[in-house]
Amino acid sequence: MAVDKIKVSGDPRIEQRSAFVRGKTYGYLYSQPASGKYKGTVVLLHGFPDLSIGWRYQIPLFVSKGYQVIAPDCIGYGRTDAPADLAAYSHKECADDIKELASQLGASKIILGGHDWGAYLAYRVALWHPELVEYLFTVCVPYNAPHKKYLSVEEMVEKITPHFAYQLHFISGEIEKVVHTKEEHKQFLIALYGGRTDQKEFAFDVNSGVDLEKMRRVRPSWLLSEEVCFSPFNLELEYYAWEFARHGLRGPLNWYRTRKINYDDELALPTGSIKVPVLFIQALKDDALPPHLGKGMAKHLPQLTIKQVDTSHWALWEKPKEVNEILDKWVDEVVCGGREVKL
Repeated sequence: MAVDKIKVSGDPRIEQRSAFVRGKTYGYLYSQPASGKYKGTVVLLHGFPDLSIGWRYQIPLFVSKGYQVIAPDCIGYGRTDAPADLAAYSHKECADDIKELASQLGASKIILGGHDWGAYLAYRVALWHPELVEYLFTVCVPYNAPHKKYLSVEEMVEKITPHFAYQLHFISGEIEKVVHTKEEHKQFLIALYGGRTDQKEFAFDVNSGVDLEKMRRVRPSWLLSEEVCFSPFNLELEYYAWEFARHGLRGPLNWYRTRKINYDDELALPTGSIKVPVLFIQALKDDALPPHLGKGMAKHLPQLTIKQVDTSHWALWEKPKEVNEILDKWVDEVVCGGREVKL
């Protein structure tokens, strides 16, 4: 399968739109078949530290299969508002926002996809609004049902997931204090995307977080690669840096600070099971999310399909061909059930 890709600027196949959603402005990417006719709606949710354009390899796939695609910048990111109130970043609030955005675009049923925090949110959208989500797919992040007992991030790292220690650094506030300018945001992003120093050292480790001194010295990662002809100027990296510099890192990092809010909200959920068909694409080289974390998913997801890709956490960009082949086949066999749907 040939892999197409949306360009970060000047691509006529996408529109940069905005919507007023429950008191907040959401920026989102919109794309539809050239005919203007579509057979359904796909909503794509990005994670950290990413943007709606993180789905640049997957948007053309879904459009080619006859769907309109909505990819929002999640709350705190890019062209979407970054409220001061931490409660605005709770999964229930964000799930309600996604439902309202879909409703404004005339979608009462959606195929929902997510990566990283977007995957975690996608599961929660399906729990809070089961009438909205017909099919669900996630990348990298396995499903965890709502917890019956509260554990703080500190307790979770100490007792269950020591490889989540980076989250302690993320919630500490230290990073926001030193990352302010566009160039500083660029270096932070390069560090998270696997950039290395001239001495081949990484500046990010799941067991500790971001080494702020090494962060200043990392070189760009190949994962962001769109360059101007005859120039080393990297459009994708520049785009990401500018979009993150809009609001800074406080909003994106707030997603790591809502654990107690989410726990309290989810006590009201009637079930921890998701009944619709779910595709989980697991990255086998994801240091933060090793494969064993997905072992118990089927208990709560009766229509679960698991596929694996030999890639790091940045599966959408690192192995787009493999990811898209899985999605293409899943849509044909599960969503369409082998039926050709004519527009």
